[in-house]
Amino acid sequence: MAEFLTFGAQELLKKVASLAAQEFDLVWGFNGEITKLRESVLMLEAVLRDAEHPRQDQGEAVKLWVKKLEDIAQHADDVLDDYGYELLRRKVQLRNQMKKKVQNFFSLSNPTFFRVKMAHKIKKINTSLGELNKKASTIGLVARLSLDATTSHGISIDRETYSILKQDENNIIGRDNVVADIVQALTKSNHNLESDLSVLAIVGMGGLGKTTLAKSIYHKSEISRHFEKKMWICVSNPFEVNSILRGILEYVKPENAAVKGIDAICNILREELKGKRYLLILDDVWNEDAEKWNDLKSCLLRITDAQGSSIVVTTRSDKVAKTVETLPRCNLRKLSDDECWLILKNRAVLVGSVPILEDQETIGREIAKKCGGVPLVAKVLGNIMRSKTSNEWSSIVESKIWDLPEEEDKIMSILQLSFDELKFSSLKQCFAYCS
Repeated sequence: MAEFLTFGAQELLKKVASLAAQEFDLVWGFNGEITKLRESVLMLEAVLRDAEHPRQDQGEAVKLWVKKLEDIAQHADDVLDDYGYELLRRKVQLRNQMKKKVQNFFSLSNPTFFRVKMAHKIKKINTSLGELNKKASTIGLVARLSLDATTSHGISIDRETYSILKQDENNIIGRDNVVADIVQALTKSNHNLESDLSVLAIVGMGGLGKTTLAKSIYHKSEISRHFEKKMWICVSNPFEVNSILRGILEYVKPENAAVKGIDAICNILREELKGKRYLLILDDVWNEDAEKWNDLKSCLLRITDAQGSSIVVTTRSDKVAKTVETLPRCNLRKLSDDECWLILKNRAVLVGSVPILEDQETIGREIAKKCGGVPLVAKVLGNIMRSKTSNEWSSIVESKIWDLPEEEDKIMSILQLSFDELKFSSLKQCFAYCS
């Protein structure tokens, strides 16, 4: 039902947007109400995404709320049909330059009467939608961003990572050998004699822990001893050479971070990094344009004359890796079921608490198998399991989210599950606001 109404709201939104795009001289003074109507529909469309997956305690209230929205949407649809028809009629009048000398003030053809009548109707719809939006928060519904509201690569433009290790990242499970191999590749003597920059790519799907792996490498004592300077830049989208160089400048000489010109930045970096071997982490790279990468690399080669400087790039894209790599890449594997269980257990069972029972471990290991080797999934589910009984653990195993065909869709649905599990509507609202 909710999915059907979402479609209805989207169709209404298209109609409102189309009408609002008409020439303002034909809107006759109530374009403010049309704009407000468009904004209301946008907001309620976002709330409908939350209504599509109601919790058990929300079921009846959500059903009534959606029914009310259906009624208002149908009425708005009828009103906007009248509005669109009258706009079309007025266009024909203006095109044919038909001017009546005598009009009945109260006839539909009178533009003054029509303006007053239509403005009153749309204002009434806006009031109803506003009240419905307020009602949504009282039953625990919030505006939820569409999973499609991302960049063309499916990631948020504003995503930012940082080099600081979180408490649970000090000992990453299942990656010790990978970390050791990469550290050796970056510090071994033969490539330290090369004048060109060495670039190692860490490649894997979202949620496998590429950023966490890069952090672990960044903080290894062997790396700190080998490289005189370390820098961490979250690239994401868009890939801008100037922005990356300014990020490096913030590490090297923060008092000059306001400098904007590429030549000026490179001159400062050349002075500060002269003769120094550095490690640069470029996290979350999506750029597949070889020209842009060559522009950045040319700038970096101008900066230092020290041999053995290295770059580590993390990316989901095989094409990105092929564009940048000079060293053998790291294709990040999925974790084993046992490794996922260790992550789940560490999250679900607090240190010092009562040991889990045998039946709980059996269920927990079933959940670990469902994680598909993705550590992010194990972390999220482990946090959810912490506040649940063994019977409630079983409900996770039986959840329909595991039926989704695409792995990354499944990950997003599991992240959504953690949102759904927030106990208070105020927490949902806070989360939605912060997002």
